[in-house]
This record gives sequence, C-alpha cells and structure tokens, in this order.
Amino acid sequence: MKNPSPAALTALLAVLGLLNSFASDMVIPALPSLRDELRVSDWQAQQVVSVFFAACAFMSLWYGALADAWGRRAVTLGALAVVAVTAIGCLVARQIEQIWLLRACQGLASGAGLVISRTVVRDLHIGRTAQKLLSRIMMVQTLALVAMPVIGGVLAQAFGWRAVFAALAGFMLLLLAACWRWLPETLPVADRRPLRPAALWPAYRDVFRSGGFLRLSAAHVANWVAMAMYAFSAPAIVIHHFGRTASDAWLVFAPITVGLVAGFVAFPRVARARTGAAVLGLAYRFLGAAVALNLAVCALLPSGPLQLAPLLLFSVGMALALPILIDRALAAVPTALGGVAASCQTFLQFAVMAAGAGLLAPLLWHSLFALALGTGLMTAVGGACLWHESRRRAGTACPAPGS
Repeated sequence: MKNPSPAALTALLAVLGLLNSFASDMVIPALPSLRDELRVSDWQAQQVVSVFFAACAFMSLWYGALADAWGRRAVTLGALAVVAVTAIGCLVARQIEQIWLLRACQGLASGAGLVISRTVVRDLHIGRTAQKLLSRIMMVQTLALVAMPVIGGVLAQAFGWRAVFAALAGFMLLLLAACWRWLPETLPVADRRPLRPAALWPAYRDVFRSGGFLRLSAAHVANWVAMAMYAFSAPAIVIHHFGRTASDAWLVFAPITVGLVAGFVAFPRVARARTGAAVLGLAYRFLGAAVALNLAVCALLPSGPLQLAPLLLFSVGMALALPILIDRALAAVPTALGGVAASCQTFLQFAVMAAGAGLLAPLLWHSLFALALGTGLMTAVGGACLWHESRRRAGTACPAPGS
C-alpha cells in the first residue's frame, strides 16, 4: 500500500462515499427497461431501489463497529468485493425476485461507503478542518451525480438494463484495486475494540439518546431526502411529464449537481467569514426560497424542464448546510463512539431514503406540484429540528468549537 497525497486521499474517500450512489443512481434510469423486459409493474421495478436502501440502512448500523474492530481497510475491501459479485449476479438474473435478493445483498455491502469515508475523516481531522474536507469530498461526489444517471440511461437504452450492472461490476473492481493500493489504515491495531454484538446496544443507545445528534442528523437527512425524491422520480418525470426517454434523466440531475458544486465551492469562503450558526441561517434562507419558488413554478407553469430550475437553488442551500450538520451531529457524541455514531447517522439517512424511494416517490411523482409540496414538507421538518436544537443551545443554531 502506498500513502496517497492529501488530494488523492480526498478523491479516494469521495469515490468510496459514492458506493451507494454508484449502485442506485446508475440503476434508476434503467428501471423502465428492466420493467419491460421482466414484465413487472412500475412499483415492482421501483423496489429494486427501495430494497437496496433498506438493506443499506440496516447494515450501516454495523459498519462503524466492524471498522472499529477490524480496521477501515479490511471492511472496505470486503464490501467492494461483495458489491462487485452481486452486480454480476444481477447481470444474469431472470426474475425480479432474484434481483430483489441480490440488491438486498448489494445494499448490505454498499452501506460501508459513507460510514467508512466519514469515519476516516473523523480519524484524521476535527472541527473546521473536518468540515472543509467533508465539503471537498462532497463536491467531488456531486460531479458524479449527473454522470452516473446519464451513463445508466445510455447503457440501458443502447444495450438493455443488464449492461448497467455489468458497468457497476467493472467500476467496483477498479475501486477495489484503488483502495487496495492507496486507502490508508487510520485506526491503529492498539486502538481497535473487539467486536461484541451484545456490547453494541449500549453504544447505540448512548448515541440515540443524544438529542443534539438526533436533531442535527434529522435536519441533514430531511434535506437530503427532499432532494433525493426528485432523483428517485427521475424516470417518471422525464417520461410521463416531459414526454422524453429515460436517458434524459440528466435533466433532473443537472440542476442538482450544479447547485451542489456551487455550494460546496462557496462553503470554505462562507465558513471563514461567518459562524456556524450564520452559515446555517444562510443555507436555510436558500432552502426556503427554493421551496417557495418550486411551488410557484409547478403551480403556474406547464410541465417542462424549467420546473426543475428551483432544484439548483435548493441544492446550494443543502451544500452549505450539509458539512456543518454532519460534523456537528457526530461531534455531539463522545469521540470513542465516533464509528458507531457515523453508522447511526448513515442508518437514518438510508432508512428514510428507502421510504422515499419505495413509498413517497411513487405516491407523489404523478404530479410535479405534489413532488414540490413533498420536498417543502421534508425541508420544514428538518428546519424545525434545527430550530429546536438552536433553542436548546442558548440561541445558536449549532454551537461547537470554531463556530
């Protein structure tokens, strides 16, 4: 293993954090092709995504403990191998039930990506430095948000949905080789804790008893899922509302990507000039304006790509808030529980995403106004959690060292 430069490590952690996105965003545009070939309903095809995120959520609870016991590298390499093998299994599957089972196994492995990448960041840095590194990592990740659904749509349209899983297997094998060569082990053997499942429950209990962790994580998850509902609905939006093909799913992902990149690029400068509370206040002004504009254009304008423009503004606000919410939520629990806290945070994100993919998106995608309203309600829930946290912390939205 070679020690990577800081820039190379940032890029590697960013790609590793995309593990679940590789296995979801590329697959979403292929769902119409899968539905038609296997002769299943839209709901059955959508569960290919929902089952994946539900499994991600469950296993995310364990990856922090596994990484604390076995080290960051071993867990990462094992997870990547499982994702590659299950992608090959999906490639040759003939029934939707087989794909559900393989996607569940794939989700169990994919949960490692976000947990390990965030845990490595917390191993190396704290406070503003961690926030800036998280911002850079997420900026790199957003560059792939528009690319992966485009790749998935083009492959599905040209070669069928099976080609998407062939590409996913190839990507995972390349990432496995890169991590084998360059991913450092950031947890010394002397600091590892034996894996005792019975002893994990008190750790989970301590994390979930932290009101600050729950409120800040809920705010982060609500914002993320509010945006993700559009990603889950991308095929329905471009096919049923815009009259285009699934390969045009990039119309949904493009404003999200541009907004996230803009927000992450701006974050370091904004964070230097403002306190954490002030940055969150600015972020939620962006989010509130985006929700109001989204409702207005969906109510007043005919169906068309212009109705997706508010997603750009929403994504800017989310990018400004996200590094602070993630870092401060993890900082709300003792350092010794860092891996478990990262697992719990990722569990919350994936669990709500599973509900968003399997229940909320199919319920709302019949109407762009309904989607806009759902996004607004999710954002309001997150804002209420943050407001409650600010009241609990003597009038500051997110107090922490370096605010």
